[in-house]
Amino acid sequence: MIQKRKMKSIIAIVPFLIGMTGFATGANAAGGDEGDNPSVMKKEQDGSVSKEEFMKHHEWMFDQNDKDKNGKLDPDEMKNLHKMVGKMHGHSGHKN
Repeated sequence: MIQKRKMKSIIAIVPFLIGMTGFATGANAAGGDEGDNPSVMKKEQDGSVSKEEFMKHHEWMFDQNDKDKNGKLDPDEMKNLHKMVGKMHGHSGHKN
């Protein structure tokens, strides 16, 4: 039940996080061996990212921001997620 709610929450924020693919691709292009680090998406040789890798990365982002571990992001946790994404993209902040 909790896993199903977690997946619904992830699916709800995926459209917002689609832009993260560009960040992850840039991070991979910078070099380095990420290993099993879910904070960076691993891309294939052709530059694509598998659904499994995409979901693993975004689940990690969700988990990092679900501070009370209740399986959902409250408004403050969403603000923190937006800040995290902004930092990853080099933005100074997110308005709203």
